[in-house]
Amino acid sequence: MDKVVTSVLGRLGVLPVPSQRDAIRAHMHLHAVLPRLGDLARLDDEARGIVAGMKVAIGFQVLGGPRVVLHFANGGVRATKEGGGNVCLLFPSCAKLNAMFDGQKVTPIPLKGLHRMGDLKKLTRLTDILTRYLKPSDADMADAGFRAKHVELSLLVGLAATAAIATIEPKGRRIAGHMPSGTMVYDIGGGPKAHVVIDHGDIRACAGTVDDPTTTIEIRDVDLAVALIKGQVDTFAANGAGDIRASGSLTLADEFNTLFDRVGLYLA
Repeated sequence: MDKVVTSVLGRLGVLPVPSQRDAIRAHMHLHAVLPRLGDLARLDDEARGIVAGMKVAIGFQVLGGPRVVLHFANGGVRATKEGGGNVCLLFPSCAKLNAMFDGQKVTPIPLKGLHRMGDLKKLTRLTDILTRYLKPSDADMADAGFRAKHVELSLLVGLAATAAIATIEPKGRRIAGHMPSGTMVYDIGGGPKAHVVIDHGDIRACAGTVDDPTTTIEIRDVDLAVALIKGQVDTFAANGAGDIRASGSLTLADEFNTLFDRVGLYLA
């Protein structure tokens, strides 16, 4: 039904035209943040328990804009950009979707599955837990185990968010247009690992490592990674001191990290 609404409004010429910033942020929220619920279920006991009892597909659609479907089944969460859902939530604009992720009260338009309030309440609890990890309190960060999970989830969001910059932002498109294909591993000493697969400009972020990556970025430890996320590190000095080390294809590292550095302009 969401496609029908979009088609009709498109023909009438009344589809909202988002600003570039709103469009990029909406793609990041749907394609970089929400898919981390699968990683959350792997890392957090409470989230794992919630997901274990869910069997539903929940779709988020921005009118004339991006969409994602979260498939909850078999104790896991899988995100797709296509397909239908048992529950479909429509947002009238990218700005409204972004406002919800910014903590404002926004009520999406339920196109399907309003009767499945139990699943929507579980989803809300999951997103609350995810927010706790992505925007932690000082008390939470005092726990070493929590800090490691904060770093892993934040890293995965950041890596995945580069795809929106590479496809929407003009500067990002130029960078992606001549960025070589390959795999990059981010290895945090004593902590998590994550990697990105770059395939002719297409970017996919995953947890864990891969064999024979094109490039490896080694970060000294979790504490340094936390400081990097907060923007408290002089990366030039950290590279000079050996706290951050790159090996393999430095061309890929330079190009991709130029995109990666721009994520903070859109996601705080």
